[in-house]
Amino acid sequence: MFRENKNIYIALENIRSLFNIGAVFRTCSFFGFTNVILVGYSGKTKNTKNETILNKEILKSSLGSEKDLQITFLETSDDLIKFCEENELNLISIEQRYKSIKLSKPEMNLILNDEKGFVLVFGNEVSGVSDIVLKHSKADLEIPRLGKHNSLNVTTACGIVLYELSRI
Repeated sequence: MFRENKNIYIALENIRSLFNIGAVFRTCSFFGFTNVILVGYSGKTKNTKNETILNKEILKSSLGSEKDLQITFLETSDDLIKFCEENELNLISIEQRYKSIKLSKPEMNLILNDEKGFVLVFGNEVSGVSDIVLKHSKADLEIPRLGKHNSLNVTTACGIVLYELSRI
């Protein structure tokens, strides 16, 4: 399968809703994607030793799926860019922009089948993927919109993207 042969990470950049993060964890586990990066304030807190840990509220919606995942905490979007550079990973943003590639297009296969692994970045519920990450992204992928409303919940978007990736 595609994901077994690649170094693939799912990054959640500044996601506010702990319930969305937990649901994304379940989606990742369901489709067999095990590397998750929490960027910025996404789903983390500090313990009594001032160590970064997963916010316990996520457990209400993750239903144990967090145990199936390798979770990396990064403080900033700049740290995400550095992580990609150090690990030779392509940065791919899931975002609607003028130059976005439709998720169903054949070009998507060319981008994602690069020898390098990649990090798929899902952005904030209101503002989307940060400008700095968009600037450093190799490509932007978007889910083709068929109706009027121009956005999806991050959990729904992640489910659609991971389903499509699981079919490659």
